[in-house]
Amino acid sequence: VEIDSMLTKAVCGNDNDDDLNEEDANPSYEVLQRLSNADTSYANLFPDAEGATSRLASSCHSFVFDVCSAVPNRHLGGMSEMSSWKEASGAGALDSYGTLPQQYITQVGEHMLSLVQALEPFASDVDALALANEVMHDVKDVALQPWREFAAAAGSDDANDDSVIRSLMDGKALTDNFIIDKHFADEEDEELLEDEGQQDENEKASAAFCDAWIDVVGLAVTGRLLERIMRIPQLTPKGCEHLAADLNYVINVFSALGVPEHPHPLLNHFAALAMMEGEELRSKILSRDKSIEVVAAIRAAEVRIANMRMIA
Repeated sequence: VEIDSMLTKAVCGNDNDDDLNEEDANPSYEVLQRLSNADTSYANLFPDAEGATSRLASSCHSFVFDVCSAVPNRHLGGMSEMSSWKEASGAGALDSYGTLPQQYITQVGEHMLSLVQALEPFASDVDALALANEVMHDVKDVALQPWREFAAAAGSDDANDDSVIRSLMDGKALTDNFIIDKHFADEEDEELLEDEGQQDENEKASAAFCDAWIDVVGLAVTGRLLERIMRIPQLTPKGCEHLAADLNYVINVFSALGVPEHPHPLLNHFAALAMMEGEELRSKILSRDKSIEVVAAIRAAEVRIANMRMIA
């Protein structure tokens, strides 16, 4: 009854407002008045509970991410020091069959493909899934660190600028700066839209949960792979073939997963840079507009690859 009365006063006003002593005003009534006059997007009755829930969600994001990304991080850890990057070209039997992806990257790919089956059981409970999807909006933040380290390893001056790092990680708005088959990417997006149209609401919610986590882990794996590439000391022509084969393999894995905005365009770009003629690579680097921070970061990575290939 008291709450109804206060709500009535808040909505309809009080004829005796002038006679009401501010010192005698009910604190609860004042809170209701503030809430009724405030933008609903900012009205919050329990700010401490909301903060605690946000911190819990962030901790859960970090925990799930650490579990899902531990295996690929382990396989990528020592790739920069592999002897295959300095391998000399030859006319042996193995060369006649082409260059195959190396074991470290196939293990990463197998883990990414198995991640779908690992996540699906957690998306089977409709009620729990609805609650989980409500706190997924900031989940990509856990994937930023590998991209910061990638930018730092490339020698970018903007490795600590979150806006630049987020733009690099997103990649979609930067496709004009990358070497990528845009027609192929458009076809993939159309196929994904067709698949979504054939799902019911529960299937869409389940797919959204799994796709969100595969997207996050995929972004982190991509950032870590690019960071490790930046730390390769030298690339011979045969080493470039190995790198291109490894990148094309992981590109195919991400394409098979069918997650929107994957594979990341930088994977295609790096695969192309590894096999590009020296003069063309030099020309591309010189044509970059260094005044744009994100483009300058991409240029720094291109310069690093040119140095690995001994292209002055």
